[in-house]
Amino acid sequence: MESSRLNMRVLNRDAIKYIAMSAMLLNHISIMFLPTGSLLALVFEYIGYFTAPTMCFFLVEGYGYTRSKKKYMKRLLIFALLSEIPFVLALGYFQLNIIFTLLICFLIFCVMDSGMEPWKKNLLIFGLVLFTIFCDWAVLLAVAAILLKKAGNDTRKQAGAYGVFAALFWLINIQNFVALADGVDPVLFGYAVLHGFYATLGIIASGIVTLVLYNGKKSEKYKKFNQWFFYIYYPAHLLLLWLISRIV
Repeated sequence: MESSRLNMRVLNRDAIKYIAMSAMLLNHISIMFLPTGSLLALVFEYIGYFTAPTMCFFLVEGYGYTRSKKKYMKRLLIFALLSEIPFVLALGYFQLNIIFTLLICFLIFCVMDSGMEPWKKNLLIFGLVLFTIFCDWAVLLAVAAILLKKAGNDTRKQAGAYGVFAALFWLINIQNFVALADGVDPVLFGYAVLHGFYATLGIIASGIVTLVLYNGKKSEKYKKFNQWFFYIYYPAHLLLLWLISRIV
Protein backbone atom coordinates (compact mmCIF):
# COMPACT_ATOMS: atom_id res chain seq x y z
CA MET A 1 0.00 0.00 0.00
CA GLU A 2 2.85 2.37 0.87
CA SER A 3 4.57 1.55 -2.43
CA SER A 4 1.36 2.28 -4.32
CA ARG A 5 1.04 5.67 -2.61
CA LEU A 6 4.62 6.62 -3.40
CA ASN A 7 4.14 5.66 -7.03
CA MET A 8 1.55 8.43 -7.29
CA ARG A 9 4.27 11.00 -6.67
CA VAL A 10 5.16 11.47 -10.32
CA LEU A 11 5.49 15.26 -10.63
CA ASN A 12 8.55 17.28 -9.71
CA ARG A 13 8.51 20.89 -8.54
CA ASP A 14 9.22 22.43 -11.93
CA ALA A 15 6.56 20.37 -13.71
CA ILE A 16 3.97 21.58 -11.19
CA LYS A 17 5.14 25.16 -11.59
CA TYR A 18 4.73 24.92 -15.38
CA ILE A 19 1.19 23.65 -14.84
CA ALA A 20 0.58 26.59 -12.50
CA MET A 21 1.91 29.08 -15.06
CA SER A 22 -0.36 27.61 -17.74
CA ALA A 23 -3.37 27.81 -15.41
CA MET A 24 -2.57 31.46 -14.65
CA LEU A 25 -2.38 32.21 -18.37
CA LEU A 26 -5.88 30.80 -18.88
CA ASN A 27 -7.18 32.89 -15.99
CA HIS A 28 -5.74 36.07 -17.48
CA ILE A 29 -7.05 35.21 -20.95
CA SER A 30 -10.49 34.85 -19.36
CA ILE A 31 -10.27 38.27 -17.73
CA MET A 32 -8.90 40.08 -20.76
CA PHE A 33 -10.44 38.45 -23.81
CA LEU A 34 -13.52 36.33 -23.03
CA PRO A 35 -17.09 37.55 -22.46
CA THR A 36 -17.78 37.93 -18.74
CA GLY A 37 -19.91 35.10 -17.41
CA SER A 38 -19.57 32.88 -20.48
CA LEU A 39 -18.95 29.18 -19.85
CA LEU A 40 -15.46 29.23 -21.31
CA ALA A 41 -14.56 32.35 -19.31
CA LEU A 42 -15.70 30.69 -16.09
CA VAL A 43 -13.84 27.46 -16.84
CA PHE A 44 -10.61 29.35 -17.56
CA GLU A 45 -11.14 31.50 -14.46
CA TYR A 46 -11.61 28.49 -12.18
CA ILE A 47 -8.62 26.66 -13.63
CA GLY A 48 -6.52 29.74 -12.88
CA TYR A 49 -7.28 29.46 -9.17
CA PHE A 50 -4.85 26.54 -9.11
CA THR A 51 -1.91 28.92 -9.33
CA ALA A 52 -2.02 31.08 -6.18
CA PRO A 53 -2.19 28.22 -3.63
CA THR A 54 0.50 26.34 -5.54
CA MET A 55 2.80 29.38 -5.47
CA CYS A 56 2.05 29.70 -1.76
CA PHE A 57 2.98 26.05 -1.13
CA PHE A 58 6.31 26.41 -2.91
CA LEU A 59 7.01 29.71 -1.15
CA VAL A 60 6.75 27.90 2.19
CA GLU A 61 9.01 25.15 0.88
CA GLY A 62 11.47 27.66 -0.58
CA TYR A 63 11.63 29.57 2.69
CA GLY A 64 12.70 26.38 4.43
CA TYR A 65 15.31 25.45 1.83
CA THR A 66 16.86 28.79 0.89
CA ARG A 67 20.43 29.51 1.99
CA SER A 68 19.90 33.26 1.97
CA LYS A 69 16.56 34.69 2.99
CA LYS A 70 17.80 38.20 2.11
CA LYS A 71 18.56 37.19 -1.48
CA TYR A 72 15.19 35.44 -1.76
CA MET A 73 13.38 38.56 -0.56
CA LYS A 74 15.44 40.72 -2.89
CA ARG A 75 14.42 38.60 -5.89
CA LEU A 76 10.78 38.79 -4.88
CA LEU A 77 10.97 42.57 -4.45
CA ILE A 78 12.72 43.14 -7.79
CA PHE A 79 10.22 41.07 -9.77
CA ALA A 80 7.27 42.47 -7.84
CA LEU A 81 8.36 45.96 -8.91
CA LEU A 82 9.02 44.86 -12.50
CA SER A 83 5.60 43.22 -12.66
CA GLU A 84 3.49 46.06 -11.32
CA ILE A 85 3.11 48.14 -14.49
CA PRO A 86 2.36 45.08 -16.70
CA PHE A 87 -0.10 43.90 -14.03
CA VAL A 88 -2.02 47.20 -13.98
CA LEU A 89 -1.92 47.58 -17.79
CA ALA A 90 -3.07 44.03 -18.52
CA LEU A 91 -5.66 43.42 -15.82
CA GLY A 92 -6.67 46.96 -14.89
CA TYR A 93 -6.36 46.21 -11.17
CA PHE A 94 -5.05 49.20 -9.23
CA GLN A 95 -3.48 47.14 -6.50
CA LEU A 96 -0.18 45.41 -5.82
CA ASN A 97 0.44 42.22 -7.79
CA ILE A 98 0.68 38.73 -6.32
CA ILE A 99 4.47 38.76 -6.06
CA PHE A 100 4.10 41.57 -3.53
CA THR A 101 1.65 39.32 -1.67
CA LEU A 102 4.19 36.50 -1.67
CA LEU A 103 6.89 38.90 -0.46
CA ILE A 104 4.71 39.91 2.47
CA CYS A 105 4.05 36.23 3.23
CA PHE A 106 7.82 35.67 3.25
CA LEU A 107 8.22 38.55 5.72
CA ILE A 108 5.53 36.97 7.88
CA PHE A 109 7.55 33.73 7.94
CA CYS A 110 10.60 35.68 9.09
CA VAL A 111 8.59 37.25 11.89
CA MET A 112 7.15 33.86 12.89
CA ASP A 113 10.68 32.48 13.27
CA SER A 114 12.07 35.55 15.01
CA GLY A 115 12.93 35.69 18.70
CA MET A 116 10.81 38.75 19.48
CA GLU A 117 8.21 38.72 22.24
CA PRO A 118 4.97 36.88 21.33
CA TRP A 119 2.74 39.96 21.59
CA LYS A 120 5.05 41.96 19.32
CA LYS A 121 5.30 39.05 16.90
CA ASN A 122 1.52 38.60 16.71
CA LEU A 123 0.93 42.33 16.32
CA LEU A 124 3.44 42.56 13.46
CA ILE A 125 2.02 39.48 11.74
CA PHE A 126 -1.48 40.93 12.02
CA GLY A 127 -0.25 44.20 10.50
CA LEU A 128 1.43 42.42 7.60
CA VAL A 129 -1.67 40.32 6.91
CA LEU A 130 -3.79 43.47 7.01
CA PHE A 131 -1.42 45.20 4.56
CA THR A 132 -2.21 42.54 1.93
CA ILE A 133 -5.59 44.27 1.56
CA PHE A 134 -3.73 46.38 -1.02
CA CYS A 135 -2.51 43.26 -2.88
CA ASP A 136 -3.84 40.58 -5.19
CA TRP A 137 -5.34 37.65 -3.24
CA ALA A 138 -5.75 39.98 -0.27
CA VAL A 139 -5.58 38.49 3.25
CA LEU A 140 -6.64 35.01 2.09
CA LEU A 141 -3.26 34.03 0.66
CA ALA A 142 -1.45 35.33 3.76
CA VAL A 143 -3.72 33.27 6.03
CA ALA A 144 -3.12 30.18 3.89
CA ALA A 145 0.64 30.81 3.97
CA ILE A 146 0.63 31.01 7.78
CA LEU A 147 -1.33 27.77 8.04
CA LEU A 148 0.97 25.96 5.61
CA LYS A 149 4.03 27.27 7.44
CA LYS A 150 2.67 26.04 10.77
CA ALA A 151 1.78 22.67 9.21
CA GLY A 152 5.43 21.96 8.43
CA ASN A 153 5.78 18.57 6.74
CA ASP A 154 2.64 17.14 8.34
CA THR A 155 0.49 16.15 5.35
CA ARG A 156 -2.74 16.12 7.36
CA LYS A 157 -2.14 19.64 8.63
CA GLN A 158 -1.19 20.76 5.13
CA ALA A 159 -4.43 19.27 3.82
CA GLY A 160 -6.26 21.12 6.60
CA ALA A 161 -4.63 24.37 5.50
CA TYR A 162 -5.83 23.80 1.95
CA GLY A 163 -9.28 22.98 3.33
CA VAL A 164 -9.47 26.25 5.25
CA PHE A 165 -8.21 28.11 2.17
CA ALA A 166 -10.91 26.53 -0.02
CA ALA A 167 -13.67 27.09 2.55
CA LEU A 168 -12.83 30.78 3.00
CA PHE A 169 -12.60 31.28 -0.76
CA TRP A 170 -15.98 29.56 -1.16
CA LEU A 171 -17.60 31.87 1.39
CA ILE A 172 -16.03 34.96 -0.19
CA ASN A 173 -17.35 33.97 -3.63
CA ILE A 174 -20.86 33.43 -2.23
CA GLN A 175 -20.77 36.80 -0.47
CA ASN A 176 -19.54 38.59 -3.61
CA PHE A 177 -22.24 37.02 -5.77
CA VAL A 178 -25.03 37.81 -3.29
CA ALA A 179 -23.76 41.39 -2.94
CA LEU A 180 -24.13 41.88 -6.69
CA ALA A 181 -27.66 40.44 -6.71
CA ASP A 182 -30.76 42.54 -6.03
CA GLY A 183 -31.94 40.91 -2.84
CA VAL A 184 -31.43 37.33 -1.70
CA ASP A 185 -33.44 35.19 -4.08
CA PRO A 186 -33.31 31.47 -3.08
CA VAL A 187 -32.56 30.39 -6.64
CA LEU A 188 -29.79 32.94 -7.04
CA PHE A 189 -28.39 32.03 -3.63
CA GLY A 190 -28.31 28.37 -4.64
CA TYR A 191 -26.46 29.34 -7.81
CA ALA A 192 -24.03 31.42 -5.74
CA VAL A 193 -23.32 28.40 -3.50
CA LEU A 194 -22.68 26.23 -6.56
CA HIS A 195 -20.60 28.92 -8.26
CA GLY A 196 -18.55 29.32 -5.10
CA PHE A 197 -17.91 25.59 -4.94
CA TYR A 198 -16.74 25.47 -8.57
CA ALA A 199 -14.37 28.35 -7.81
CA THR A 200 -12.70 26.27 -5.08
CA LEU A 201 -11.87 23.39 -7.42
CA GLY A 202 -8.59 25.01 -8.49
CA ILE A 203 -7.53 25.22 -4.83
CA ILE A 204 -8.58 21.62 -4.21
CA ALA A 205 -6.65 20.53 -7.32
CA SER A 206 -3.58 22.37 -6.04
CA GLY A 207 -3.83 20.49 -2.75
CA ILE A 208 -4.08 17.13 -4.53
CA VAL A 209 -1.17 17.88 -6.85
CA THR A 210 1.21 19.22 -4.18
CA LEU A 211 0.31 16.77 -1.41
CA VAL A 212 -0.34 13.59 -3.41
CA LEU A 213 1.46 13.86 -6.76
CA TYR A 214 4.52 15.97 -5.85
CA ASN A 215 7.67 13.89 -5.38
CA GLY A 216 9.60 16.54 -3.45
CA LYS A 217 12.24 16.94 -6.14
CA LYS A 218 13.10 19.55 -8.72
CA SER A 219 13.95 18.89 -12.35
CA GLU A 220 17.53 17.85 -12.98
CA LYS A 221 17.50 19.56 -16.37
CA TYR A 222 17.81 23.28 -17.14
CA LYS A 223 18.06 24.25 -13.46
CA LYS A 224 19.11 27.86 -14.03
CA PHE A 225 16.58 28.34 -16.81
CA ASN A 226 13.75 27.00 -14.66
CA GLN A 227 14.78 29.12 -11.69
CA TRP A 228 14.65 32.40 -13.60
CA PHE A 229 11.86 31.50 -16.01
CA PHE A 230 9.25 31.42 -13.26
CA TYR A 231 10.21 34.93 -12.16
CA ILE A 232 10.43 36.39 -15.66
CA TYR A 233 7.28 34.69 -16.96
CA TYR A 234 4.90 36.65 -14.74
CA PRO A 235 5.63 40.21 -15.96
CA ALA A 236 6.49 38.99 -19.47
CA HIS A 237 3.21 37.17 -20.11
CA LEU A 238 1.19 40.08 -18.71
CA LEU A 239 2.99 42.54 -20.97
CA LEU A 240 2.52 40.25 -23.98
CA LEU A 241 -1.21 39.82 -23.30
CA TRP A 242 -1.59 43.58 -22.96
CA LEU A 243 0.19 44.17 -26.29
CA ILE A 244 -2.06 41.58 -27.97
CA SER A 245 -5.13 43.30 -26.52
CA ARG A 246 -3.95 46.62 -27.97
CA ILE A 247 -3.49 45.05 -31.41
CA VAL A 248 -6.77 43.14 -31.36
